[in-house]
Amino acid sequence: MAPSPHSSSPFHHLLVFFLLFAAATAFPVTSEFDLGTQKRIHFGVYFHETFLGPDNTTVTVVNMSLPYTFGDIDIFDAVLRVGSDASSTVVGRAQGAGFHMSQQEEASLIPLVLVFTAGEFANSTLTAIGRLDASGKAERAIVGGTGVFQYAWGKLASELVTSSVDGLVAAFDVYVIYYNDVRLSAIA
Repeated sequence: MAPSPHSSSPFHHLLVFFLLFAAATAFPVTSEFDLGTQKRIHFGVYFHETFLGPDNTTVTVVNMSLPYTFGDIDIFDAVLRVGSDASSTVVGRAQGAGFHMSQQEEASLIPLVLVFTAGEFANSTLTAIGRLDASGKAERAIVGGTGVFQYAWGKLASELVTSSVDGLVAAFDVYVIYYNDVRLSAIA
């Protein structure tokens, strides 16, 4: 029986291996980057959330009507200000969600993004996630950022300042480590 023109030989496998190796080394798929200088900063902002009226900043999108609001989901787009007073300067927004996750107590998982629109951090964001319970105090992990806060990490601590049926104000203490002068370049 004559050999098939499609049969493989050791030479064929070796040729394919060298062609793939040549292609992989000719077109690098990795890059390297320099993070620049590490910076550490601590600052405070105030989270102003409104529950009622035309300036409502929170909406319940799922209401399960279970004990401790278990299963409810809220979406918020609250104002960030430099002070606790409603007339203080706006520096951005806090946008995120609250997932009510406990059957035994009032507790939520809250991923949020601090979107800075004014001041020295304008056009930058910080992303944080963590748990909030009924005490009104919380610590969240800062897991990233953009703009000024490239490659950010740190801690966002919050404490309730005032609360009423109309809304609430919380103090946010932000402890963040980030890098400036980040440079990306492809490996040649």
